[in-house]
Amino acid sequence: MSYTDATVSPAARLKAATGVIAIHALVGIGVIAGLTITGVIAEEDGGLVAYFEKEPPAPPPPPQPIPEPADQAIAPVTAPQPPIPIDRNVPIPVEPVTPNISRELVLTPPVAPVEIPGPATTPSVSPAFDTVGPMPRNGPAGWISTDDYARSDLVREREGTAGYRLVIGSDGKVDACEITRSSGHATLDRNTCRLIESRARFDPAKNDRGETTVGTYTGSVTWRIPE
Repeated sequence: MSYTDATVSPAARLKAATGVIAIHALVGIGVIAGLTITGVIAEEDGGLVAYFEKEPPAPPPPPQPIPEPADQAIAPVTAPQPPIPIDRNVPIPVEPVTPNISRELVLTPPVAPVEIPGPATTPSVSPAFDTVGPMPRNGPAGWISTDDYARSDLVREREGTAGYRLVIGSDGKVDACEITRSSGHATLDRNTCRLIESRARFDPAKNDRGETTVGTYTGSVTWRIPE
């Protein structure tokens, strides 16, 4: 834009031309910077002034709607069916069965119990002989005397009564001697059995058949120092 005035001085013309150039320059700068001219060009104190305003930014795009989740298929819940009622009190008809008996039933009379005899008893037989124990031939008084005292027993004045038990063989000899009651002195007990075994003789014992057998004989010996 230019204004022509014949009465204007050259200096004024130069000033007006310079202002126009400046206005165009500002417009170019505003276009490059993305500004929009919203003001009106006017003169202020003999000069030209242009008002610029930056173009407001574009509004943000509207938010995208959030898709709603798809409905899941849910199987319908059905109530359990009640059991079929059964009447258990109703009787079931059963056809009667007629037994087919082709033979006549025969009853057997009871059998009388049979007595079985017990084992035969053996008749008691009385023994033909009486059992007899061994009997001494030479008598107990002759088996031991005061002369059989040992010197050591006489010096120590040992006295006492020794009981004995003899085992007599079927030949009448003494097979064993056992002291059943001690005299109180071991030497007197040992001498009692030793002397009887060497001196005593017996008629052997006999059983109920009259046969000689082993028997026993008991007795005692009193050891006393003579005065």
